[in-house]
Amino acid sequence: MRKQQHRVKLTSGRIEAFTCPAGKSQAFLWDTEAPALALRVTPTGRKTYVFESRLNRATIRINIGTAADWPIKKAQGEAQRLKMLVDNGQDPREIERQNQAAKAAAVAAKTAQALTVGDVWSAYLNARRTRWGERHFADHETLTRAGGQKANRGTRGRGVTIAGPLHPLMALPLRDLTAPAVEAWAAREAKTRPTAARLAWRCLKAFLNWCAEQPEYAPLLPSTNAAKTKKAREAFGKAGIKKDALMREQLPAWFAAVRSMNNPVTAAYPWE
Repeated sequence: MRKQQHRVKLTSGRIEAFTCPAGKSQAFLWDTEAPALALRVTPTGRKTYVFESRLNRATIRINIGTAADWPIKKAQGEAQRLKMLVDNGQDPREIERQNQAAKAAAVAAKTAQALTVGDVWSAYLNARRTRWGERHFADHETLTRAGGQKANRGTRGRGVTIAGPLHPLMALPLRDLTAPAVEAWAAREAKTRPTAARLAWRCLKAFLNWCAEQPEYAPLLPSTNAAKTKKAREAFGKAGIKKDALMREQLPAWFAAVRSMNNPVTAAYPWE
C-alpha cells in the first residue's frame, strides 16, 4: 500500500484547498475517519474519492466518485462498506461484476419475454435469406402479411388482399406459441384455406426448429416443437390428389387437339 501521508480529517475546506504538487501526476489526502478512504487530485484539479485496501497480499483500489458528486459522509460510508467486504475475504470488484452481470441478464430476460413471434420471424428470415432463393423468401413474407391492401391488377379476387395464414400468430409473444395455440390456429385456418394453411404449418415447424437452435430464443419455447402435434396435423386433413395434370398416354391426343384449333395463335404456341 502507498505510504499514507497527509492523513487528516476530511472537511470541505481541506478538500477545496488540496492541490497536486508541481511535477506530480497525482496526490492523495488520506482520511482519519475512514482510513481506507483518500481524496486523489490530479494536475488538472480533478478530485476523486478512492478506496484502497489489501486482499490476499494484493492492493485493491476502487474509484468511488468525484468530490463534486459525493458528499464526504457518503464517501466515508461507502469506504467503510467496501472495507467490511475485504475484511470478510470478498473482492468488491468481483461482487460488482457479478451484480452488473445479473442486472444485464435480468434486462435481457425481460426483453426476451417481450419478443413477439413477428419479431423473431423477421430475424429468422434475415438469417436464412442467403440460403434461400428469392421466390422461397418472398413466399415466407407472404405467409405473414397483414392484408387489407388494395389488390394488384390481375390478383385473384377483388377488393383488398387477405392476411397471410401465419399473420394471426405474429402478435403473439413467442413464449405463448404453445401447442394449444398452434392447434387452435390450425383449426381456424383449416376451415377456410386448408391447402395454404398446411403449407404455412410446415413453414412454422421449420421456424420453430430454427428457434430451438438459437440460445436467445430456445429458453422461451416448450421443450418440444409446438407445431409438431397430431392434433395440428389432423386439423388440415390429408392433402388432396392433384387431378389437373395429364397422363403420359393422354399427351398425343391433347397436342393433336391443340394443333387442330382454328385459332392460329393458340395452335402455334410453343406448348412443348
